[in-house]
Order: sequence, then structure tokens, then C-alpha cells
Amino acid sequence: MAVATLVGAGLPSLDGAILLLETERPPGLGLGFIDRQLTQLLRSGALRGLRAIALGRFPGYENYVDRGWTLLDVVADRLTDLGIPILGGLELGHGPDPLATVLGTPAHLDADTGTLTVQPAAQF
Repeated sequence: MAVATLVGAGLPSLDGAILLLETERPPGLGLGFIDRQLTQLLRSGALRGLRAIALGRFPGYENYVDRGWTLLDVVADRLTDLGIPILGGLELGHGPDPLATVLGTPAHLDADTGTLTVQPAAQF
């Protein structure tokens, strides 16, 4: 989740955006890594105005449990209070044969149907 490193250093406004989050588990780091990055984004105010969050792949966290918590527990604990749709399980990001998506284009996330529809990129 490199986006957290941009807080205070040029992260554009995410107002009205669908934020795509994905990362792989760094060697030696557990769920605290995810918790710290999400907490930094929340406390900075960077997530104010988001329309939705899309969660891609998180390799290394699939079966990872720390003190009874899983990745889903941490994500729910940190992000549920935003009161916006969150869609997980997207085959985007790290890992073998990920799907690609265009960033910065109009998109629609429907958590009820489990879909993220991304408009094609503009052709020049």
C-alpha cells in the first residue's frame, strides 16, 4: 500500500474516488504493517470523501493469523466506520497472473453484486 507513503508528500485529493488498495506482505512484517498504513491514511484525513474502496490481492496474508486477527479483521476494523462500500477479493495487484486495470478513469463499484466496472482509458 504505497499510497500511505504519499501522505504529506503529494497525495492528491481522493474526494469522490474509488480507492484501490493491494500489497504483498513484506518479509518479517505482519498485520501491524497493514494496520499502521490504514491508520496513517485515516488520521491524515486522506480518506475523507472516498466513494468506495476496492481491495485487490494481498499475497502472504491469505492464511495469516496474528493474535486471532486476520487481514479481513484489520480491514473491517479500520475501514468500516467510513460508511462506504468496500469490495474485496479482486484479482488485481501482486501475485501470479494479476488482471490489469486502468487507474484514474471513471469507475463504478457495486459491493452488493460484487462488481467493479472500469471505463476504458481515453485513446489519443
